[in-house]
Amino acid sequence: MKKQCTKREIGDIMKWSPKCREHFFPWKSKAAPVIEAQSIAEAGITECHPGYLLERSAPRFHLLVYTAEGVGEIFDPMHCKPVESGQLLIVPALHPFGYHPQSDTWRFVWFHLSDNDAWAFLRKESLSVRKTMLTGAICEATEGFLRESRGRSDSHQEASGLLIQLAATYIRRELGAGGDNADLEAGNRLDYLSSLVNEDLARSWTVELLAESLGVSCSHLHHMVQKRFKISPMKLVTRLRMERAQELLILHSVPQSVIGELVGYRNEFAFLVAFKRFSGVTPGEFRKRR
Repeated sequence: MKKQCTKREIGDIMKWSPKCREHFFPWKSKAAPVIEAQSIAEAGITECHPGYLLERSAPRFHLLVYTAEGVGEIFDPMHCKPVESGQLLIVPALHPFGYHPQSDTWRFVWFHLSDNDAWAFLRKESLSVRKTMLTGAICEATEGFLRESRGRSDSHQEASGLLIQLAATYIRRELGAGGDNADLEAGNRLDYLSSLVNEDLARSWTVELLAESLGVSCSHLHHMVQKRFKISPMKLVTRLRMERAQELLILHSVPQSVIGELVGYRNEFAFLVAFKRFSGVTPGEFRKRR
């Protein structure tokens, strides 16, 4: 929740400390038309330190801030709140705000989204800080764009254009189109969980480990998974394992026992039983049909 603060006036201030660094999107690059097409007014990566302060009294843009490292503080005339790693700050256009670092280093990716039809649904938002699972993906896309945009070749232009489109796609996934924030957050967190499990299918996953990965209770995880997938958390893990096993059986000629181990089954018989229950046929029969 927001913390009530002493009422303060918000001006238009920009204060730098000596060690601060900021990388803006290069507007004179060949990717500029792509940036404009995504309705991104301005964006960049900032690394700031104590002494840094930014305030805007009536911003003409919607602000998004993804914290990559450290802690900052966001404030408006009546409230203040920390912004930490794994959190997304949203400030709608015309809402006065300010922010500054609370830790020795605060590094974040920021976007100024144009206040037009593309992001019109953000006008009804209030200043908010919420959890996000997309900070890493946003940072990678943004850093990649900044690298590629410095080049002058056609391939640099193509790569930078694709990367900014990727960043915009992540933002739209994050924000939806003004839908229920709780549902959006739950969907993004479950997408993250599925990716996490897919990256290490051989791990001995339990409901407790899954819940810990998302920072939720086991009962809340069960509710989230049941609501979206209509199955239990462990059945979701089984589904991901079986889908990968099907891919491996089609693409590779390695023994079934090896595939079983790759997707988390050290016992070949247990793998055969689980696979037949999921696919309706044994791994060998599945491979022959493909």
